[in-house]
Amino acid sequence: MNREVFADMSTRKTPEQQLEELRQKEARLKAQIQKKAAQVRGAERKKDTRRKIIAGALALEHMTHDASFRTAMQRLLQEHITRPEDRKLFDL
Repeated sequence: MNREVFADMSTRKTPEQQLEELRQKEARLKAQIQKKAAQVRGAERKKDTRRKIIAGALALEHMTHDASFRTAMQRLLQEHITRPEDRKLFDL
């Protein structure tokens, strides 16, 4: 047997070793997927928060210019804001 064939035979992995390597690779990929999914969720939460801030600022500004809108918003705030610390923010 020449040396090249012998060297190749000694470095071959058994099916069990190959399976274990694949399982380890799978675990690493799952961890990467979870990390990336968390990043995506975080970015979406930031965008959602920013939208709410902008919409809320627009609504508060519009309340100063439109009496019927102000009345409707005050009624909605009165009806739907229940936490005492939140009610204080709107002087309810």
